[in-house]
Amino acid sequence: MTVIRNILLETGYTWHDSGQVSTDTSLFTITSENDLIIAITPQEGMVAATQDEQDGRGLLAIPPTAEYHVHLDKGHFGGPWEAVVPVAGGTQGRIAEEQGFLEEYLEYLPDRAAALMEYMGSFGTTFMRIQVNVDPVIGLQNYEIVNEVLHAHASRMSGELVAFPQHGTLATESQGLLTQALEAGAPILGALDPASIDGDIEASLTTTFNLASSFDREIDIHLHDGGETGIYTIQRIIDYTCDYEMRGRVAISHAFALGQTDDQTVASLAAGLAEQDIPIFTTQPLWHAASMGARAVPWRILADAGVRVQVTTDTINDHWSPFGSGDLLKHASRTAEIWWQVDEISLATTYQMVSNGVLPLSSSGEMLWPMIGDEATMILTDASCLSEAVARVPKERTMIIRGQMDSAPLARRPLNSSGKIRAMRLPV
Repeated sequence: MTVIRNILLETGYTWHDSGQVSTDTSLFTITSENDLIIAITPQEGMVAATQDEQDGRGLLAIPPTAEYHVHLDKGHFGGPWEAVVPVAGGTQGRIAEEQGFLEEYLEYLPDRAAALMEYMGSFGTTFMRIQVNVDPVIGLQNYEIVNEVLHAHASRMSGELVAFPQHGTLATESQGLLTQALEAGAPILGALDPASIDGDIEASLTTTFNLASSFDREIDIHLHDGGETGIYTIQRIIDYTCDYEMRGRVAISHAFALGQTDDQTVASLAAGLAEQDIPIFTTQPLWHAASMGARAVPWRILADAGVRVQVTTDTINDHWSPFGSGDLLKHASRTAEIWWQVDEISLATTYQMVSNGVLPLSSSGEMLWPMIGDEATMILTDASCLSEAVARVPKERTMIIRGQMDSAPLARRPLNSSGKIRAMRLPV
């Protein structure tokens, strides 16, 4: 049994005559056993923790974050700094670029994937959906290596791998590689731009859905195609999901086209996405919000229609982009800023897009988390409430993993000479 004193929890909202809303909080002691919370006991002010107890120091507890779209297998993080090399040809140009270095990167992949996983975990991420190349250059080698890294970090990070055909579904499966990945146990089948990469929307989607149905696996389609092509592709994904009776087992990543059309079209597609329980995983990119005549995916329209929206990282310092903080709280803050979610409740509610929908309070102020029976995993951060944490993104964060406090968060640990985070003993 583990006892942690002096944890600040949100208990409700207070509505003031001025129109201002404030978040109510109180100090609690949380007791856990066998990884789960068994008691949440109110305190009267700060109390001294005994030698056998842990001290939350009055820090605010917020739910851990969940990363639903990240690539760990083609990056520079964990090694020497490299910026992006300019290439022509958009996505096709980047694919051609990586075909030249994939075999060389195999040597560095275990250390770099581990460094990224640990780095993102230091900010509060405890779950990852990891996109892993399966392609004609290196076959299943990236999948096998990243799978080993994930298993090695199971005490700290849970996750699932997507067998992702970066070089195209049709080209990759022409060599039977996606079939091999599914036979090897890949739980999710990826796909990429059926129009611009595969050149045949129907053939691409038919191949993807046939494979997933045959192996009883989920689907995650990376859709960068914009404009009318992207909108049409989203509708066809909805149609295929219905036809193959795969409701709740298909996701669309990026879906940039939703930010390049009118609200009425988004609302129409949102109805179909909600009906088939197809989530949208979006990075809310600043370059879409600020240029190119586009906007970031309008998540409020989607969410109001019942579509699950997750804000994701995608990449951190790889050959596609030098950017990416690995901090999903920061991503929630950016999303709130882009869409001007500035009041107390809207700020806090934005956090649900990085926490797999988990929030401490409902919009009416009902206490939702943590509850007895929940896993005793949380982020302790230096903020008075979740809305302040989203707005200010405090650096101070301590992880509690299944009741065990990490006293030296990875984000504040020094790097070794190769740029890797120094190893630590994780809670078991």
